[in-house]
Amino acid sequence: MDSLEGGLRRRASTTSCSTCYAWASFLIWTVIIFLLIFGIVFFAFIRSNLPDIKVHRLDVYKLNVTKPENKNNDARLTIDVRIMVNVTNNNKKMALVYEKFDVETKVEGFSLPKIRLNGFRQNAMRGNDLKIHPRETRLMVNEDEVKDLKLNADHHEMVLNLKMNGKIQFWFKGHMISNLHIKVLCEDVEQSQIDQAVAHECNIKLGFLR
Repeated sequence: MDSLEGGLRRRASTTSCSTCYAWASFLIWTVIIFLLIFGIVFFAFIRSNLPDIKVHRLDVYKLNVTKPENKNNDARLTIDVRIMVNVTNNNKKMALVYEKFDVETKVEGFSLPKIRLNGFRQNAMRGNDLKIHPRETRLMVNEDEVKDLKLNADHHEMVLNLKMNGKIQFWFKGHMISNLHIKVLCEDVEQSQIDQAVAHECNIKLGFLR
């Protein structure tokens, strides 16, 4: 009799543990699925509220080529450009706060000095123009590169590539709801199109790390 009661207690205990494990697994998977759905919805919400960023001006202030005294040496290029980028917050209720941007610029494949832009706050339905003006730089170029560069500059057909790394905060009714790193890519920007008032739209990538 004692043996029978002991067996019943063991089976009841095993059944109870199995039920607990099943409920625990169910709750864990429910939480995981909920977090996954919440993450997808939240990420989609953030994506839909990103600013519009466009390059709308490329001015060449200086483009001089100094021929080398020695034919075995490369020519020296002096270049000074200014780029205007428009950042627009199209959201009707949310403010955006941008931290400092690290900017890398290439014109016709030539890397210009890196610069840093100051951060700023942008209220709903507002736009700002950012002036990107790398300091004058001197580069060594060969004769073929000089010919192509001068020809493209004379015809306003220079090509710009711009990359900005920074951080963006999303504020709603005085509360920050997100703080993410962004990478802005403005690739193959054609000066000829910008001169015709056709702004070049940039791509924005989100991430928790740069």
